Amino acid sequence: MKERPKSAFPMDVLQASVSMLADFENINDDSREANIRRAISLIAKFPTLVVAWERVRKGLPIIEPSIELGHAANFLYMLNGEKPDKEFVRDFDACLILHAEHSFNASTFAAREVASTRAHMYASIAAAVGALSGELHGGANVKVMEALQEIASVDNVERWVKAKFDSGERIMGMGHAVYKTDDPRAKILREMSKRLAAKTNTKWYDITKKLEDLVKKEVRKRKGTEIFANVDLYSASVYYAMGIPLDLNTPIFAIARVAGWTAHVIEEKFAEAQPKPMLYRPKATYVGRYCGPLGCEYVPIQKRDQ
Repeated sequence: MKERPKSAFPMDVLQASVSMLADFENINDDSREANIRRAISLIAKFPTLVVAWERVRKGLPIIEPSIELGHAANFLYMLNGEKPDKEFVRDFDACLILHAEHSFNASTFAAREVASTRAHMYASIAAAVGALSGELHGGANVKVMEALQEIASVDNVERWVKAKFDSGERIMGMGHAVYKTDDPRAKILREMSKRLAAKTNTKWYDITKKLEDLVKKEVRKRKGTEIFANVDLYSASVYYAMGIPLDLNTPIFAIARVAGWTAHVIEEKFAEAQPKPMLYRPKATYVGRYCGPLGCEYVPIQKRDQ
């Protein structure tokens, strides 16, 4: 399909906004069918909006999605303006699947908690995106790639790793809050990174593999325990080999995970995993100063200890 003139307004972004606004007119329709429709719409619009912004900020014309291409292929096509390599498409599609769902991580829990209040789909997904914006949840593979660029050569890996351990700094891409063995997603991405490095004649897989091996060795030596690669370690070099700008890595996580987020919201709204919908209300225990069963004596602020 033809590109739009550079001065034209990105109509696909406008159309996405118009259709979402039209849905807001029917926002009180909270049926399962309406929520499935919204989920499909969000899954389609997330990549379109991300790519539109990438093209706009570079002063490039917006490219419409092609009806001949699938979800992953269209993202790469709209990003670069040319039909993507079939191997890249297959691998990027696998990446989206690997990142689509991962139980009750921070963003998914945020979406479900908001959905439990009977808020609508869009509010729930907005909460998930907000959780993803925090550095402890999203962006780890960006930091991995920045580390690889800093290392620059396989010969520098050992010195870099030891310096990080000596200074007590964390090495991103290693360790996971849940897995006590290799993240199963990392095993797939490791082989993908190796294959893409050979295809693109780049050094990033070799640096990453040596980094992984030396971090494991140092943890064993210094702490007498094991550490394993997580999903972010090799996804960094995979996306980089595909020519995807580094700061799109976290938006790509959202492009993939919106499928999981919306599925969780629907499951929560319609009690598909519990007897009935229920508001999330975690228990909390007060650990401050206890003043007895009659409560605390009020002290004017001017007389309080500073």
